[in-house]
Amino acid sequence: MTDLDDLDALGEADKQAKKAIRDQEAADFRWLMNDPRGRRLMWRLMGHCKVFEPSFNPHGGIMNFNEGQRNVGLFLLGEVNQLCPGQFPVMAAEHAPKPVEDESN
Repeated sequence: MTDLDDLDALGEADKQAKKAIRDQEAADFRWLMNDPRGRRLMWRLMGHCKVFEPSFNPHGGIMNFNEGQRNVGLFLLGEVNQLCPGQFPVMAAEHAPKPVEDESN
């Protein structure tokens, strides 16, 4: 084997290793989202990261901090949308506010 062949083999092995890691991460994430406890955790994390809120603040440092939090939340939302898109509406429905009953009747 030549040095180029060795390099190609190493590159392919690295590619396969990265794919195996990503496949495991995807399986773990799907497992988490298929359980109500995992969806509760994910909803709480995305809420803490203020995914569905504006990050504007007149103080630049605070706005940068808010955007950093939001970036993490958007990563989690992206994982949900990419790996298990059918679980987002389930998660949202589980956390939708309950309607207030009209007491005037």
